[in-house]
Formats: sequence, structure tokens, C-alpha cells
Amino acid sequence: MSIFQKIAMLLSLCFVSAGMVQTVTAYSDDADSMIEISGIIQADDTNGPIMGAHVGLQNANMVTITDVNGSFTFLVDSNDEQFSIRVTHIGYRPVSVTVDRSGLNELITISMSPAPEMMSPITVISNRPVQSPSSRMDAVQGTFLPVDSGAFLRNAGNASGIRRGGFGIDPVLRGLSGSRLNIRVDGLTTTAAACPNRMDPPTSHIRLSDIERVEIHRGPHALQYGPSFGGTVNFIRLQPQEYTSFEVNGDFRAGYETNTGHQKTDMRIMGGSTNWDFMVTSGYSSTDDYTSGSGESVKAGFRSFDAGAEIGYRVTDSQRIYGGFSQSVIRDADFPALGMDMAVDDTYKAKAGYKWIPLNPNSLRSIEFNGYWSLVDHEMNNHNRADMFSMRDAVALAETKTFGIHSKINGLFNTGTWTVAAGLDQQDVSGTRFVTVKMGPQMGNQMTYNLWQDASITNLGIFAGTEHFIDSYTLTFGARADYNVATANDPAPRFAGSDVDSNHFNISLSGGVTKVISRWQTIGLFLGRGVRSPDITERYINFLTIGRDGFEYAGNPALKPEANNQADLIWQAETDRFRFSTNLFASYITNYISAEVLTDTEPVSAAPGVRLFSNRGNALFTGFEWSASTNLWNRWFAQWDASYTRAEYLDTNTAVAEIPPFETSLTFGGMSFSDKLSHELSVKRVFPQSRFDELFGESRTPGFWLVDASLRSEIFSGLIISGGVKNLLNESYYEHLNRRTNPSSGVTSEFLPEPGRRVFLELTVNF
Repeated sequence: MSIFQKIAMLLSLCFVSAGMVQTVTAYSDDADSMIEISGIIQADDTNGPIMGAHVGLQNANMVTITDVNGSFTFLVDSNDEQFSIRVTHIGYRPVSVTVDRSGLNELITISMSPAPEMMSPITVISNRPVQSPSSRMDAVQGTFLPVDSGAFLRNAGNASGIRRGGFGIDPVLRGLSGSRLNIRVDGLTTTAAACPNRMDPPTSHIRLSDIERVEIHRGPHALQYGPSFGGTVNFIRLQPQEYTSFEVNGDFRAGYETNTGHQKTDMRIMGGSTNWDFMVTSGYSSTDDYTSGSGESVKAGFRSFDAGAEIGYRVTDSQRIYGGFSQSVIRDADFPALGMDMAVDDTYKAKAGYKWIPLNPNSLRSIEFNGYWSLVDHEMNNHNRADMFSMRDAVALAETKTFGIHSKINGLFNTGTWTVAAGLDQQDVSGTRFVTVKMGPQMGNQMTYNLWQDASITNLGIFAGTEHFIDSYTLTFGARADYNVATANDPAPRFAGSDVDSNHFNISLSGGVTKVISRWQTIGLFLGRGVRSPDITERYINFLTIGRDGFEYAGNPALKPEANNQADLIWQAETDRFRFSTNLFASYITNYISAEVLTDTEPVSAAPGVRLFSNRGNALFTGFEWSASTNLWNRWFAQWDASYTRAEYLDTNTAVAEIPPFETSLTFGGMSFSDKLSHELSVKRVFPQSRFDELFGESRTPGFWLVDASLRSEIFSGLIISGGVKNLLNESYYEHLNRRTNPSSGVTSEFLPEPGRRVFLELTVNF
């Protein structure tokens, strides 16, 4: 272990130790004057307890957090006849209730409704695969999950994805992608892509069947999870149950989709006893070639298998330790937009942690220590491209290792909460490309390319934040400092003699204020500045064709960090029947990293030229997300969503590349037969994208319509059947972010088309 890593670990431990000093709150010696206010917070769709909800007693300016049983307690000295309680939690609509003094003798029960939108720049997508259909989001997201998590994120507003094949959809939020997004699982770093062309983005290694919900934090506002620039996507896994005696339960899912030939099976077994719990998971998924709406066949097959296990042990009633290991295996994934296909992608992940939650939180809410490790072993080749393989045999081997340690303390004070966190993350990437010439005057020659120059990045970060409740206002503030160190341990010849070390110290800030204007209306303003150091590709990629324009790209260790200065204005209104939500945003990005053509540098291969990653200048991103919904009758609803992002360079007023167009959707759905059957019809319109960057190989993208329909029914307790049709009208279309097809793939369309009409059926058994 290096000196730097030892210092980082010591700093993390110091922050945790410093936070363990608790404030002792003194109460009046006159016990008769004290009033106890106790209650339980539960979800109205499952009637289960909600842990970690913020409960504010506005009369006394006091705040507490619910425990694992959803319970809370206040002890106050007050003569008031009525008490106002406000409850908030990510993923649920805020609740305010008034309790009479005479009713304090009984336990207060407060129910919270799930909500896809919250009063901050965050979207929460529910995915409760074990529960019966009970809400709009459950009905939508519970039907035949897509092939990977990147495709699942397309369900969120102002979110899209880059398609290079049938697997590995690379997510895009508000026109920002790649390392500009911070992908997390339970708040911890997930794997990093090993492929230079991002065949395997981090979302492709997340087992979607284990995810309960996804929190999409837009912009630089979720700093506690790490450097946040364009947004943070936090996948929350299904949490272990509380067992009072030995018990085993689980679920099994199997489904099939026509056209793509997507078939999948998933099994999860959970259990435990009073002091311990476990979870074992496994799954298989595969697809075949699919047919577009115009009838064109597209190579998009792959096979994958994954398995994992996690075990937790409750040391005491307030302390728990856990550990887990998982592995995924992907074989023969076709990528018709690239010059190679993915032959092998093996991922190994391990994690361990400790958490302490006091039984009666006073000034200290929790202490956590977590560690993770992952390895991605990746191989791609051109062996299935007959024309290319007849001329040369090309194989690329790449390996990515990541590991890290994190610590976090959450605390309480009379009118709010505070958090202090520290973490160390390390990423090591290496890779080699082997080429053997099989035709022509150079036949028999062998060439070797150093893909990543054996590069590594280490990031040490420290965060402190608070949330403060004052009457109808909620104030939030967070600050983060990151020290980012990178180097190339095996510089390529074209980098020889240059300084390949790259170090940055970054400060990020975020703050916001939310105001409850009336019983049904709330407004919020959030300001943030997120600073991102260049990633490994931008610093060290060694003259490879990784863009959409066919150019070779060269890394630049001298790059400056990008800074995103963002403002979000959010307004929400809700009545008994109607609900409105809108988010207006503006991002002023300085030192925006792009790639510029080098006119005096020859490419290594037959590419048309070379692009060097550089700080292009300043850019302005503006846009909105809009949602309106209404309860029509009985258990039926209608919802209208719309989103748009506009981005341009300020020096030339030209469009920034890879920005999705304006899109809107209208959804009708409902429940019938005593809530045993849910049904939904969605109509989506994506408008043409006429703002594009020609220099990066972009062109105008035509608009299109999509119609989807689905049904989901709980036949009897524990048995759920779902089915439906996607792209009902068999529309022939492609997304603006879809890559150009490679001539060797056999696809004649210029851009990679999306699948045509397909029918799916899925069976879920809970036991």
C-alpha cells in the first residue's frame, strides 16, 4: 500500500472518530411537564415500516429519524394543544399532519405514498419485483425488465441511452454521459468499463432484478456519493428483512420477448433468523438478432449468467456487519456499430461493511464503514466479421480493477440532520490489442497496441453536509473536497518524454431551499458547483477509434477539470385529483472536455484523422422536465411527461454533440378487479433533432411515435403474470444517440435501428 493510500485511510478513520463525539441533551428534571409523542411511519402500498424518514416536530423545532421499525419518539416540554408533524423521505411524497394533545395517548400512524418525483433535482424509479401491483410505478416497472440497467433508465424523464448493440445501453442524463455521471450501488462505486468503446458501461454490470428502486440525482447535488458533475444514479438493492425466527422466502421470474428472442430467468432466495440473514441470487439472460420496424435484421445477440451471495450478522440490536460476492459472465455479445464484438466479459465483485444505528437516536443517527473490490476481464475480437477477419485477425484484451473504502456518520440536531463522509477510490486499467495481418504485402506481420498505457486514478474525497428545517422551509447545504491523482505506468511511444502525471484538487458545493407555499404547493431552488477531473480515457487512451466519427482519439494528461455551475428551480402542486411538477435548469460548464482534430498528426491505422482530448471552452445547457397527472375515475389515471435539453458552446453558438431531442409522452392506466389487474397504454412522441454537431459525425435525426401496452395481474397470492406489446405500431426508427453501423456488421441502415414490434410475457412466483 502506497503512502498516499495509508494517509487516505487514516484521514477517513479520523473523520469517523471525530464524529463519534455525541452531544448530551439535557432535559427538565420535572418529568410531569414532559410530553411523549410517538408514532410509526409506514408505506401505504405495502403497510411496511419506512426506515430513515425525517420526522419534524414543528412546534418545538425538533427533528428525528425513524428506526428499522419505522418508529419515532419526541419528548418535549410544551403546553400546546396541537402539534404539527412533517415527514419526508426520498421516494415518497412529504406528509404533514396535526395531532391534538388529547390524541397523544395513542400511537400515531402516518402513511406515505410512493412518488416518482421529489422536491429536489431527483427522480425515483420504483422497481419492487416481489410486491403485488399497487401503484402506477409498480405497474409500469414491474413488467419484463430490459436486458440491462442502462435500458431501464430510459424510463426516467430527460434520460436516454447510447446504443452500440443489443447489450450495454450507456445512460445519458440531460445530454451528459460517461464519467460525467456517477453510477453507484447502495452509495458505493460499482465497476468501471474495461472496453475503450464502452461495450460494458458500469450499468451493464448491475443485476436489475435485485434493485428495489433507482435514485437519479440530476446535477451536482448528491456530493456525499462522490464527485458529482452531471448527475448521480444510485441503484438501491432490496434490503434484508427483520426476522424473529428462522425463515426462508424468495421469488422466481421467467420471461420471453418475441423479435429480440430475449429470454431470462431469475431466482432469489432470502432468509435468516434473529441475528443473521442471507440472500442468494442467480440469473440467465440471452437475446438473438432482432428485426427493425422496416424488416431489417440486426445482429444483437448475447448470453449472460450471474450469481451472487450476501450474508449479514447482527452483532447487537444496533450493530450489523455484512459481506457479499457476485460474479457475472457475458459471452458473444454483438455490437454492429463497432468494428469488433465482445467475446468475453467476466466481472467479479466483493463488498463488506459495518453499520451502527442507535436504538434511540439522539444526536447520532448512524456510523458506517464500507469497502468494495471489483475486477472486469474483457475480450473483444473481429472473428465474427468475415470480411475484416479474412484480412486481419484483431483481438483486444482489457482489464479494470477498482477498490475503495468509505466511512460515513449521520447525526441529528434540534432542527435538522448532518452528514460527514470520507472515501478512497482506486481504478487501474490495462489493455493490449493484438493484430495479425492475413493478406497483402504485410501478411504475417504482428502488431501490438497498448490501449490504456497501464493507467491508474486515485481519488480521495471528504464531504460534509446538513439539512435544516425551519417552519415551512427546508435548507440543505453540502461541500466536498477531492484530491485526484492519475498516472500512466507504461507510456506508449507517442507519449514518451511527456509528463503523464495528472493531479487535481477540486472543491464542489451544493445548496438549496424548499418552501411550502400552501397546503398543496411547494417551490424549491437548488444551486450547485460540481468539479470533475478528467477520466482515464480522456487522459490516457492511446490513439484508438472510440468516437462516432471514425477518428482515432488520443488522451491528454494536461487536461483541466470541468466545472458544472447549475441552478434548478422546482415547482410542485398537488390536489386530491391533480398533480403537477416542473424542473427548470441551467448549467454553465467551464473547461468543457471534448476532442479537437490534430492536423499535424498521422493516425496509427486507416482512420481519417486524429482527435486530441482538450478543454473545448465553456458551454451552456438549459432545459426542463415537466410532469402532470390526474386520477380519472375509480383507480384510473392519466399522466403527461415532457423533457428537453439545449446545449451550445458559448464562443461559437454551435450545438454540443450528443444531445437528445425534445420528447413527450402520454400514459393511461389503471387497476381493476379488486386491484388484481393493472393495465397501461403509453404513447410517446420524440421530435426530430435539428441541432447537431456535424464535426462529430452527427446529422439530423427524424422524429418518431411509439405506442406500448401492458397488463399485469396477480392471479392468486404469490403468482403474478405480466405481458404486453412494445412498439405496437412497428415503427421503424432510431434514437439520436444510436451509433452509426459498421460496414462489416452487415446492417445496411446508416444508424443502428431500434427493434420493431415485440410481444412479451413474464411469470413471477413469490414463495
